[in-house]
Amino acid sequence: MAYIGRQPTVGNFRICDAISVVDGQAAYTMQVDGVNVIPESANNMIVSLNGVIQKPGSSYTVSSSTITFSSNLSTGDVIDFIQILGGVANIGTPSDGTVTSAKLATDIDISTTGTVTTAGVITDSLTKTGNLTVDVSGNIRLDADDSGEVRLLDGGTQYAVLKNDDSRLKIQSTISDKDILIVGNDGGVETTAVAIDMSEGGRSRFYGGVSLGGDGAANTLDDYEEGTWTVDFKRSGSSIGSFNNRSAYYTKIGNVVYVNASTQYTGSSLTGAYITGDGLPFTISSQNKTGVAGTYQLGPGSGSTNQQCGSAGGWNEQDDFFMVPGGVGQDRYLDEWQQNYYINVAFWYYTDA
Repeated sequence: MAYIGRQPTVGNFRICDAISVVDGQAAYTMQVDGVNVIPESANNMIVSLNGVIQKPGSSYTVSSSTITFSSNLSTGDVIDFIQILGGVANIGTPSDGTVTSAKLATDIDISTTGTVTTAGVITDSLTKTGNLTVDVSGNIRLDADDSGEVRLLDGGTQYAVLKNDDSRLKIQSTISDKDILIVGNDGGVETTAVAIDMSEGGRSRFYGGVSLGGDGAANTLDDYEEGTWTVDFKRSGSSIGSFNNRSAYYTKIGNVVYVNASTQYTGSSLTGAYITGDGLPFTISSQNKTGVAGTYQLGPGSGSTNQQCGSAGGWNEQDDFFMVPGGVGQDRYLDEWQQNYYINVAFWYYTDA
């Protein structure tokens, strides 16, 4: 603010309450409106005694709210007034709109145990020790011009970004190979619903299953699994052994298991007793109604005309399966396997696992 003439000095000027002189006493308590006051120093005071302005330091001294004259006062002495100048300020209360950002320091500390209220914009950074609560009567809006990018940091380390990606919401984890978790509260227990494995290209795990077309158990796919299993073949309850290039795979979707297996039998030719398969990866359900649900092929190898084909399936509540030769007049179950013949089998079944 500009002035004509000398710029006025603004300070906290106070006149102390009247003090009654006590005969033979040099020290007196200074008060303003009945409350003790403490001047900054003896030099921040104007003291008049018996109509004479006193010299600070020699005519009187000050300690806290007590003024002590250089000699005891007597009856008839009069302390005319004590004026406390206080801390001389460069400005008083500024007029509205007179303080601009150019007149403020780079870093300003605001210390309060209450609420900081602003109707404007906070730029650069806002730092606070402890918790920070943002409580507004309307919406909380995060508006960034750089693609709407909002960065999340912990101790200075960035771990996530929310941003506008061509009008699409982009949620980005920025720490290499760290999972993204969606966690909720299930009956008072912290529960991970979805985990996105970023070390595996974003492979997702849905721990409670996936509901398709509805919310009930009948619409929930809660299991998917792929793997290998060890196929074996038995004759009269005992393994026939002597296999070459044995392989077997399965895919489990919900309670349905798809299996396939192949191997070459290298032992002596077998005949006269039923041959069954064994080692299924999951026990067949007690509710299994499929019976024959696939096929098998038995023969000396690719290109041969001496091939045998038939049906394959499993028994309830067991982990073995049977093969039924095709054609009229065939035996109920497979009972022949020539040396070095190959077998390929594939079928599906229900499981309770």
